[in-house]
Amino acid sequence: QLNDRSVYFYAQNVAPFNTGTNTFRDILGSDFRPGVVGSDSHAYNTNNTDIQHNFTFEDYIRTTKKKNQFGLFLKNQAENLSNLYDLRGVKNGYLEDATLLPYIDYNNNFVTAKIVKYNSITGKRSKTQYSNNWFHAYKPIKSELGITDKISKKVNCFFGENLAANNNKPVVIVEAEKTAIILSMIFEDIVFIAAGGLGKLKTLDYKFLLNRDVSLYPDNGAAQWFEIGKKRNWYVSTILENKGSKGSDAADYLESDLWLEIEAELNSIGEGMNHAKRDHPSDDFTQGLNFSYKEKQVDRFCSTVTKELGLNYYIEMADSERGSLGSFTGKYFKITNKEFYCITANVNVNKYGFEDGKKVKPTAKTLLKRLEQTFRILKKLNPEENIPHHFKKVLNHVLENGNYLFNTSYILNELVTLWDNDDNNVKEYVKKRDWVKLSGSIKDEDFLRFLNDDRKAADTNYLLMQLQPMLNEGAYIIPQSLGIHKAQFNPFVWGLIKEYNEDVLGCSRINIYNEKIKINEYLMFVKDRTSKLENNKKIQNYHSICNRTYIDRDNNVLGFEKLSQETVYSNTLVGRRIISSFFSFKPKRNSLRNIKAIVEYYLSNPNDLEMVRSAGRIQPKNNIPIGKIIKALKDEHNKRNAEFLSCKEAFDYPIDYTGSRLNIPQDEAMQENAQFLYSWILFNYPDISEVEKIEIRKKPINYL
Repeated sequence: QLNDRSVYFYAQNVAPFNTGTNTFRDILGSDFRPGVVGSDSHAYNTNNTDIQHNFTFEDYIRTTKKKNQFGLFLKNQAENLSNLYDLRGVKNGYLEDATLLPYIDYNNNFVTAKIVKYNSITGKRSKTQYSNNWFHAYKPIKSELGITDKISKKVNCFFGENLAANNNKPVVIVEAEKTAIILSMIFEDIVFIAAGGLGKLKTLDYKFLLNRDVSLYPDNGAAQWFEIGKKRNWYVSTILENKGSKGSDAADYLESDLWLEIEAELNSIGEGMNHAKRDHPSDDFTQGLNFSYKEKQVDRFCSTVTKELGLNYYIEMADSERGSLGSFTGKYFKITNKEFYCITANVNVNKYGFEDGKKVKPTAKTLLKRLEQTFRILKKLNPEENIPHHFKKVLNHVLENGNYLFNTSYILNELVTLWDNDDNNVKEYVKKRDWVKLSGSIKDEDFLRFLNDDRKAADTNYLLMQLQPMLNEGAYIIPQSLGIHKAQFNPFVWGLIKEYNEDVLGCSRINIYNEKIKINEYLMFVKDRTSKLENNKKIQNYHSICNRTYIDRDNNVLGFEKLSQETVYSNTLVGRRIISSFFSFKPKRNSLRNIKAIVEYYLSNPNDLEMVRSAGRIQPKNNIPIGKIIKALKDEHNKRNAEFLSCKEAFDYPIDYTGSRLNIPQDEAMQENAQFLYSWILFNYPDISEVEKIEIRKKPINYL
């Protein structure tokens, strides 16, 4: 029904519009203006001189370059990244090297690209003036394409929506493009798309999401997203709204305890298990299960398989192959430097899920999914075994140790028959891991905490390995060169670097270091010149940040005086305060020794670092006094020296050459080849000089 101001829809299937009253602008866009062509007709405003232009993906590639600021940031975070979202960089102009975020619709048509300036070290967006633009409006790009007109573009698609085509993965919508990119690197089973702004979700075309598994992951403070999610029957996460700080998004919590909840919820979404909407009536086999919870429940790990089964239930990349990736052995886990694929039939049936940001008990359907996973993987890894026969033991074990009561006969007679008579595709159960659990049991509630502690210890160990050789170079250390972009990332290593720069080099900032290098170079130049003076020179000793520089001088030489700070200033133009600091600075006593000792100790004993949680982050902390560290290192060095001397004594004895092949008369030796004869000469004439050896090697027979 149409009237002068609006359109009213009575039907239910009018996506993307809402049932009920909709204004013409809702339907025709913000450019719509009421016209006077007819009594009840309307028209677009024709005063707009903007021109529509359809760009191609080839235009995008041709006018841009690979290098971009956000790409450099991502490269520092992980190796071998795939450019999933086709990020590019600006070639020239005031936004050179800024990042282009392409908007490509579901049908793979390039629409345009948002241009954003990022800090390539921190990954933060630059919010200064003229720090963003659009592909279709940026003059250097238009010029390269030969376009002079003002181009108009209405962006009606999501960032990354083309990635949702040709698959049935769950789709998660976030606000910022940056958040979608970072989360996609972690959760490969989910398609992350971005609305591109807080208020844009309502206006974007979402027809391609009909009949898709969709979740919203709003930033903190995005109240309207909850309203939209409710209207469209989309799941909306509440974790950030309930526990996040103002305006924060999921990517802000990668190094915090809150990340454990975010990770668990997104994993649950990736597995299609995070809320009731994901279960379809056709998949409902629970009616004959007689499922119920035990009156007394326990919060402990309950596996679906046990060693008593005698079956293969886990397979992963071989130890030798994992070894080539490099690894770190923590207290509870071995952490590999690169993720590897694995598959396991061992599932914790008691594991809680997440719904609306809260822990929820596993349902009957969740239990069946976990049992099905166990059955299918056991069958895959044990092709010669009768898995239905063994599965009765699995069910009895779960019934005895799990938190549920259920009908085992129904599962064996009805469901196992279905699972056993298909192609048994286990692709969905393949996981990527960066850890291998060491021997020993871990309580379920401690598992993630211990794993993240060992991951942080592995990261710290890697940073210390990079830092150790730098401490011997006498040069300023930039934390970002080790991948530490701010103190909160690893305050322990950050603190060691800061102490080294300030207490050993006397430089709190890189620009101060560079200025002191100029002073040092000038003093070295003076040293070189004055060393050529033919007199008895006196030596003036100065402390230098790189080495100890000696300035030669002689008070008896006319025209040559001891260098003053003013002389240094006039020849280097370095600030007087920095010059004064250079001449007066002395490293703090034992500072360098202590820093080196701490690094060496924790490289040898990485699991002695205490992991604490501060401001929601996991941080390593040194709680061992420096005196104990130095004593422990001395004891270790003494032990190694004792072992070395012991080995030396074991092999340091006279050798009996009686039975040697070289112990033969000369006439017999002369019947052998030249190489043997050379060895025979050296054996029988040990006092031969090095010069003689050269001639003998050429013609040993001539020597004899």
